[in-house]
Amino acid sequence: MANPIFEIIDAYQPVNGDLLIFPFLNKDTPLFDEGTVGTIPVPIDPPTEPGGSKTIYVGPLKGEKCVVRTVRIDKKFIPLSEALKQKVADHLKIAQDEGLNRIIIVLKSSESIDLVKSCMEGTILGGYKFDRYLSEKKDPVTVNCLYDGKLNKTEREEIALYQKLYTWVNTARDMLNEPPSVINPVSLAQRFQELGKQAGLKVTVWDEKKIKKEKMGALLAVGQGSSSPPRLVIGEHKVRSAKGHLILVGKGVTFDTGGYCLKPADAQIGMKYDMAGAAACFCAACAISQAKLPINVTVITPLCENAISSTAYKTTDIIVTRSGKSVQVDNTDAEGRLILADALDLASEKRPDWLVDVATLTGACVVALGEDIAGIMGQSRELLDLIREIGNSEGELFWELPLHLPYSEQLKTESADIKNIGSRWGGSITGALFLKEFVPDDIPWVHADIAGPAVKEEPLGHLGKGAKGFGVKTLFSLARRLSGKK
Repeated sequence: MANPIFEIIDAYQPVNGDLLIFPFLNKDTPLFDEGTVGTIPVPIDPPTEPGGSKTIYVGPLKGEKCVVRTVRIDKKFIPLSEALKQKVADHLKIAQDEGLNRIIIVLKSSESIDLVKSCMEGTILGGYKFDRYLSEKKDPVTVNCLYDGKLNKTEREEIALYQKLYTWVNTARDMLNEPPSVINPVSLAQRFQELGKQAGLKVTVWDEKKIKKEKMGALLAVGQGSSSPPRLVIGEHKVRSAKGHLILVGKGVTFDTGGYCLKPADAQIGMKYDMAGAAACFCAACAISQAKLPINVTVITPLCENAISSTAYKTTDIIVTRSGKSVQVDNTDAEGRLILADALDLASEKRPDWLVDVATLTGACVVALGEDIAGIMGQSRELLDLIREIGNSEGELFWELPLHLPYSEQLKTESADIKNIGSRWGGSITGALFLKEFVPDDIPWVHADIAGPAVKEEPLGHLGKGAKGFGVKTLFSLARRLSGKK
């Protein structure tokens, strides 16, 4: 996809079609030095409203026609960094609509380097557009951050690291935005293999024969109704003197019809995003490997399509999972937890120091938290708190829901060890309790239900319509923190 270009510059020479942005923290506090770009022939006044924007000048600067705007990033209820990202994304659209070629964001070096990172994220992620199938494509806009000081080595490395990370977020979005006629278990496994090789991961792909040999009855059952057979992809990042072993498990249902418990037509819109957990985990692992973080990371992604056919699995089927536990299928649309059961059993065998699974698991989580916030549950207080803290700093919001053990009673059945769905109420909790059955109590484990932000079709902050790549930044930063890196 043609995405905007971001660069940091230390001097400014006007070019015809420039859009200059002067940010204010509030009505009294500029985040720039007025003399950085030379003389502006009007006062550089802030907008009157909190979080506002306004045009203060349209005309020549050194003979070149430019537009000058001021913005405030004190928007109510929104952190300053997130408000700045949104302002950058908004002005990318303004620049394209007005035929402007370049955006110049003016910042002074006494401000935190985090503001530069916010400008970069607002550019790379906020300016993303999936235009592969458009007959007419717009040229990307260049964004320059005019920073009136020199970055030190640590700051340059930090900027370069996150620039690569944001590219991996957009890679996840590219895969998620592809139509289900293009992305299926086989083609997604091939794509993961290509990406892993580029990033330095050791990638292994299990086909349906290997999956059967491994006795992954749940993954086979969910995928047996599709003409595209299931796959399981394992990526490994191994280093000497690793600080520990983190395993990421991502749900990868490339399209979810609901199976015989068929979703209504409007509920099937967005079901190509039901592989968002797999995309987030695998792209995060690629970013970790590319950055050579001193931590061992394994990513496991079970991939399948939940389709309807004469061979599809049915309600009241009883499935034997890799762990040996049997599961009665009370709802074929509760398929994600089934494929995760096999993957979590495989992950637990490896005895990781930390285990995180990521899935668009339940609509109940969206009912509880809305579309902007993911739910987390688990059996490690330290890991739960860390994910929530890191997610908040990365602009990916997580909120803990209670792993209320008495609700496990809802999963009991007489014909099998467990059934795959509980009652109508507390569905996100019973979903997590089902997964807990396949993770030993002594493994620090967290389940992230990202059904809200990962499937949200409308914009989310600075992220535009379509796939968001939610979770990639948090998982990368989690691995970085666990490895001892700040």
